[in-house]
Amino acid sequence: MNASRLSVRRPTVRWRADWLRSPLHDVVMASLWIPFAGAALVVNDDPEGLRWLVSATLLFSFLHQPLTLWLVYGDAAQRRAHARMVVWAPVAFVLAVPIAASTSPELVALVAGLWNVGHTLRQRYGLCRLYGRLGSIDCGADNRLLWSWLVLAVFVAFAGADLGSVAHTVGLGRRNRALIEAVESAQVAVTVLLPVALVAAILIAARWIRIELQRPTHSASRLVYIGSTAAMLAVLAVNPIAGFVGYVGAHAAEYFLVVRWRVDRAAQRRTAGDAVGWLARRVGGIGTMGLYAVAVSVLTVTIRAMDARTVASVLVLTLGALHLLFDGVIWRSPRSATAIQEN
Repeated sequence: MNASRLSVRRPTVRWRADWLRSPLHDVVMASLWIPFAGAALVVNDDPEGLRWLVSATLLFSFLHQPLTLWLVYGDAAQRRAHARMVVWAPVAFVLAVPIAASTSPELVALVAGLWNVGHTLRQRYGLCRLYGRLGSIDCGADNRLLWSWLVLAVFVAFAGADLGSVAHTVGLGRRNRALIEAVESAQVAVTVLLPVALVAAILIAARWIRIELQRPTHSASRLVYIGSTAAMLAVLAVNPIAGFVGYVGAHAAEYFLVVRWRVDRAAQRRTAGDAVGWLARRVGGIGTMGLYAVAVSVLTVTIRAMDARTVASVLVLTLGALHLLFDGVIWRSPRSATAIQEN
């Protein structure tokens, strides 16, 4: 009798698989870090090959950054929604970056690195939230979970790695020795705080699991993506170089796929003032990305050809800063949310 009552009270669990495009597309997107990390493991014993791979990954990461500017400045609705930002942000960064770089380049490099790490994790949370919206699921707890995993992975990596050796292996130590020394000095503090990060991660994960078990509806696509993120951060903890290459490379590759999805959606809506959709209707999503590839390749060659390293550095850092700033708001606009619901 009691068993019968329990079976009646047990909520019915429904599984939803709301994919952006298809199961294959989304599983591949969730797994994009694997080939990058795998390549790092393959050349792990080849310092020259490893340096080349890290440099190529950082270049690939740079290539996706100007794409955000096209999504913002090519869309009248985005420009109106963030009018002051789109006008004054480039001016502010162009003025601030050279001053900061000339005053304390190590601090600029540290801030840029930390900002990129956080920005990359925010993109992963953004995709979790995107899947949650598609499945009508509140996934606010995912943000705390991902941050706890990242902090724990970084702390484990810091505590167990010879940072000077790692920096020398990938070719960073010679150019950023002061920065490496500053990071190494924090290694003791990180080791002390590691147990705290571990306990916090366990408690946050336990609460997240409890929330998941209480849900009447689950999103298979979201859980696949979260599981893949957990595996990637585990690799980062065990092998910092492979994890770093996977973390950075997957971020850029995912961004291209998500933007391609956004471009295709824009082409279908025929929204006034949206040059992104206008172009996509004429040359297609692949054509749009192809034109962007040509434009950013010309930009990259131009930057590399500049004799004035200061100008090139300011340009690269400014584009990166604008990408980080605009990317934080572009996917939160009402039109972005509407596009998600219409998909």
